[in-house]
Amino acid sequence: MPPIGGCTRKRRLRADGALIWALLCAAGLAPPAAAQTSDLEIGDQPAHTTLVYPPFAHTLGIHRARPPHLKLFLGDRTRFDDPQGLAAVKFASDDDPEARGDDFQLTLFGVNSGRSEILYNSSMQTLAIYGRHGSGKDELARPHGIAATVDGRVYVADTGNRRVVRLRWDPGARALSWVGSWDAPAPFDVEADTRGDLWVSDRQAHAVLRFPDGAAGAGTQLLPPALTTGDRWPLPDDVEAPLGLAVMDSLDPWLQPNATRLYLVDRDGRRLRAYDTSGRIVAAVDAAELPGGDAARFFYVEIDYFGNVYVSDPAGGRVWKLDPMLRPLDAFSGPGAAESALEEPRGIAIWKRFGQVFVAEREGAQYFFVGTDFHATSEPLEVRRRPREESGPVNWSMDLFLTEAATVTVAFLDAAGDTLATADAGVERAGPRSVTWDESDWTKPGAPGWEEAARRVVVEARPTYSSRRRFARVKELPIVWAGS
Repeated sequence: MPPIGGCTRKRRLRADGALIWALLCAAGLAPPAAAQTSDLEIGDQPAHTTLVYPPFAHTLGIHRARPPHLKLFLGDRTRFDDPQGLAAVKFASDDDPEARGDDFQLTLFGVNSGRSEILYNSSMQTLAIYGRHGSGKDELARPHGIAATVDGRVYVADTGNRRVVRLRWDPGARALSWVGSWDAPAPFDVEADTRGDLWVSDRQAHAVLRFPDGAAGAGTQLLPPALTTGDRWPLPDDVEAPLGLAVMDSLDPWLQPNATRLYLVDRDGRRLRAYDTSGRIVAAVDAAELPGGDAARFFYVEIDYFGNVYVSDPAGGRVWKLDPMLRPLDAFSGPGAAESALEEPRGIAIWKRFGQVFVAEREGAQYFFVGTDFHATSEPLEVRRRPREESGPVNWSMDLFLTEAATVTVAFLDAAGDTLATADAGVERAGPRSVTWDESDWTKPGAPGWEEAARRVVVEARPTYSSRRRFARVKELPIVWAGS
């Protein structure tokens, strides 16, 4: 086996408590000292690696919240009942610039709609509940979407009460408290941008409403007494009963694309479109048009660091990953076997800075890191060699489809499995790519005639962030040489 098999290397990792709902308390289940000093060896790779489970030392092996986990920490106080939206945030009040190793520790909020409540981790060792069924202060009715900002603002689409609730995070009490609400006909999902605006998809208004928040940046002031719906995103007239939404905010420091867009699900989950600030349709995809998507129904939407779009599909039991122009990159149904399959995925939260991904399910949630996967566009994989032209270098190339931006390394093997040559092929973006390298990229140049002896290639794709130090997708593929 060539020396690029990153999935078998041992790495020293630090335990972390950034887990969702019941997972949020996993760090308290094992001695911290033991977790901080444990060595991790990542073994066999799962079948699907667009998203990967965090390493053992990060979660102590608990990467999925189930009803027994919730009961362990909250007893009979609640149960999973129609989980919906999720929000992940590192509050500024919790961020110690002098502390190292705590940036992964997030506060996670999950809407437990059937119980009209919000579940969240009040610390890395405890869970808490906000809300009860009703229509007054500190009460909710069949809520759906939720959003949270680093300055302590938390918003909830309180669907049953026909309003959008504004809460604040109290860093001293480490709890949510009531601030006020805006009226809305039938709010479903909410998204807060860096400008202090809240965007709300409303199924009855067939629109996306904007609520300017005068308390943005403070997180403690009361809403003004006169609450208005503000304006609307200028959408086409054919928008119908919107569901999930996500705002690509050009001022977001952890978003690479320098663009502002709205991604919106409508037509009862049959359509997802991207709009610019003038309401022009930038991209669109129908659920039925996706591979194997005849029964697909879009639900909640989230955006990652590179502007890729994740949309849950409860009917299909998967999360679709699309590029910013809504071209499909992958349909992720779980890492592999049935026990890790997604069960009616709903809300999605992505902490862009580190690529932490949380997915709500029918009875719980799962926690992932952004990984990467790839497949060859031909079988066997066609490798091309372009001879030197005048003073230029000799180039080699192969066509791959990547589900995430990745650093690509290649190693060529002979019939006996011995390594003939290895090269760093550089960084490639997600999607169909011609992976190319030249003479200067060989880390182990081949001896004369090595190409004639090469029969297979081992390709390693390592994510550019998130799990890059802990995971690499490695595949060994048969090759055929092609002309220039």
